[in-house]
Amino acid sequence: MSIESLQKRIKTTEDLRGIVNTMKTLSSVSILQYEQANTTLKAYRENLKNAFWALVKIYGIPQIPAVRGNQRYLLVLFGSDSGMVGKFNKEILSNVYEWLRAKKLKRNDVMLITVGKRITMLAEQEKFKIFAKYASANSAKAVGSIAEAVIIKIEQAINKHHINNVVLWYHKRSKQSVELMKRKILPFNTDSLVRLKDKKWPTNNVPQITVKPEKLFSALVDQSLIISVVTMLNYSLAAEHFLRMTNMQNAEKNIDDNLEELNLTFQQMRQEQITGELIDVVAGYQAV
Repeated sequence: MSIESLQKRIKTTEDLRGIVNTMKTLSSVSILQYEQANTTLKAYRENLKNAFWALVKIYGIPQIPAVRGNQRYLLVLFGSDSGMVGKFNKEILSNVYEWLRAKKLKRNDVMLITVGKRITMLAEQEKFKIFAKYASANSAKAVGSIAEAVIIKIEQAINKHHINNVVLWYHKRSKQSVELMKRKILPFNTDSLVRLKDKKWPTNNVPQITVKPEKLFSALVDQSLIISVVTMLNYSLAAEHFLRMTNMQNAEKNIDDNLEELNLTFQQMRQEQITGELIDVVAGYQAV
């Protein structure tokens, strides 16, 4: 390798390090915005919980018809659009296959809603029935729009295909790791309402409800579903960027090690070149 080609390689490696550093910074900023978005939802979730609390205090726990007949499942998978996230998407499908075996179901027995181009591509390769597919959100502002679209498709699947079970798969960041999570959002679980009914209201004045309890309960369930989808999508996006940031940190370390080795080689080659030039000068002088 010539000293000129080595210089070019060092320059290319330095440029690559700059790109990796930029990607790492962008992922770090993205993690913050998605986690902050979930933090701002806490107050709304608390208000929603209080609304359920008041409802069951006044009217008791609403009667929810039991699911009868065949269990029809809709699975919502939150994956990624981009790569450099390891087994982020493959892990979801692997977990789905384990769940199907445990339920003694086949791929054709379930329908999917996929969020993320990569998870969609993998699901299509595995011949799953995809009811709807979306690109992943590229900002916290876009999460709400995607969540609303997913909720609309869930309602359509319930009405058109008599879906009676909806399960979400998503990743969640936990300190310095990422964990795959699964959550069933339909049928609505009333266990939390039972606990609220037995809980003492904090004041002597329970809020008055001026609408029919059935209508209020339906509206609260709808809001609960939207909040769940938004929250899980934010978790997934934060986890995705955490994995990408971690991979970029490892890549940056490898590039730094490579740069150190290249610069050391360059210095040695440069020193050999200078030594050779000095020898030529001395030899020329002696010849004269």
